[in-house]
Amino acid sequence: MRAHRNAFITDLQSRLSGSVFTSYAAADKSRYAVVFAALSRKERHRYTGPQGRLTFTFTVHSVGASEEQCLWVAERVDQITDKTLTVANRSLWPVEYVTGMPPDLNDDGPSPLWFSISQFDVVSDPA
Repeated sequence: MRAHRNAFITDLQSRLSGSVFTSYAAADKSRYAVVFAALSRKERHRYTGPQGRLTFTFTVHSVGASEEQCLWVAERVDQITDKTLTVANRSLWPVEYVTGMPPDLNDDGPSPLWFSISQFDVVSDPA
């Protein structure tokens, strides 16, 4: 899973240099993205029988001190759609945008932040 997550983060870093993290605790910017990864399987039926495929779902929180900053991050995150990532010994399908959520204000903490959520799937087969 880490190799797939790292490939996803590397692509995001090309548009959000130094502003992509794997936890909120690590984030130290006024606008940034936090990436969460989960693994599942999709069954696909072929003439030779069913085939299980690894599917990685990436949930990305785009965060900003203002709604504009949040949207700026989300626009760059969403550009990963249709990119084909590279992982050694795996054949990856292009990144598929699954769903998203518009910006919302989180004012629970001492400094309110805007956040938006996007989800992406990456199907991974053995090379």
